[in-house]
Amino acid sequence: MEEERERERDREVGMKQKHRQHIMRNMDKLIKYTSYKDLVAETVRRGLISPVMRRNIEDLNEKGHNMTEEQVQVELLRKYFVKITKRGPTAYAELMAILRSLGYSEALRILEEMDPQGSEIPFLSLSRMHSNKSTDIVDTCLSDPPVEMPSVSNVSAIHNDADGPLVPFEEPVQGKQRIVVKSTRIHTDDITGTYPMKSQHNRGVLLIVNIIDFSNPGLKRKGAEGDGDSLIDIFRQIGFKIFSYKNLDQRQFFNTLSALTSSQFVRDTESFVMVLMTHGERAGEVDRVQFSDGSLADVKAIINSFRSDLCPNLVHKPKVLIFPFCRGDNPDHGQILPKMMRMRIQTDGVPFDNVPTLSDILICYASTPGFETHRDTEEGSWYIQKFCDTMAEHAHDRPLEDILKKTHSIVGNMRTKYGHLQTGVFEGLGFNKKLYFNPGFFVSD
Repeated sequence: MEEERERERDREVGMKQKHRQHIMRNMDKLIKYTSYKDLVAETVRRGLISPVMRRNIEDLNEKGHNMTEEQVQVELLRKYFVKITKRGPTAYAELMAILRSLGYSEALRILEEMDPQGSEIPFLSLSRMHSNKSTDIVDTCLSDPPVEMPSVSNVSAIHNDADGPLVPFEEPVQGKQRIVVKSTRIHTDDITGTYPMKSQHNRGVLLIVNIIDFSNPGLKRKGAEGDGDSLIDIFRQIGFKIFSYKNLDQRQFFNTLSALTSSQFVRDTESFVMVLMTHGERAGEVDRVQFSDGSLADVKAIINSFRSDLCPNLVHKPKVLIFPFCRGDNPDHGQILPKMMRMRIQTDGVPFDNVPTLSDILICYASTPGFETHRDTEEGSWYIQKFCDTMAEHAHDRPLEDILKKTHSIVGNMRTKYGHLQTGVFEGLGFNKKLYFNPGFFVSD
């Protein structure tokens, strides 16, 4: 049955004839400038071909036994490119996006000879359909699973020295500058209560870990530099102490996290925010993240670092963990509404000697389990940039959950060229009070 569906999909030929012929004429050059292993892995991950199609490509029957390894690779690439010509009207542009994301500049240049427009932005925001200047890519791992054990990265941290003393980051930042609206009072809530956020000098600590470069150069997160700078700009105006690091390996990350949460900076603070920006994936039901050395860590292990017994300095204090990476390799195509539905929808005081193991934690994800997130190679990730916009506009008068909902609503109205989208979510672990940041207003120390 699956093979029959496979043959049926092959009949859905929709690529423009000029594109198909250009690929066939330049087959030898495309093979020369690409690697089958990386190319097919990324193509399957993006959904342009299915795992079944991949197996069919790699089935060389008896022919493969009489071929050298180099001949096998050439034959696999030939079958791959032939398959791409049968994958529909958007396959040419999607192939260009794949080549771009993997850094195959020579092969990309060949395709751009026929269709230079394909190198422009393959993402459309419903709020700015006129934009055409950049590309969007996803933050999922782009290669086979990397090694599980951490190793020392050859790429050192740029903002701070991860192996040196803890020093707040106070350097100026580049990129888009936003003005955070200031509060006129300390906000409270009589129903749920609010986390105390009124200190002048200890309002909060922000830990930023932005992993841009990896041991595999093809995984470079282009455009991510601006995300860290945007976060620094916003939280600096709110009054947070900033600790910003780039390109940490797994050992450096956990050592830095432990050192910071054990420090006087965190002991004195009213709140703690961590943003970990990197590639992510989902194995089974487990979210995992990749560090600059190629090693993987379970997201659960990171969350458990904030257990009350391991992180006593943050007991009863709000801890916000922002994870804008992918949680799987599935592109979210959305769902087409039935016609009739489309017509209806417009656009107290009892002492305890114990505390919960995990409490006062808000975990923020840029996508739902199993799905990708998107990053613009010039402007940064959709989620982080829209979060910063919303923080600047509403941190003075709305609690964090409302800011996140507004962020999710804006990001939810963005689409890639292929109609892919993402849905942000957050979950609270004993996060039972409202968190207002109250920028610019303080009543103590």
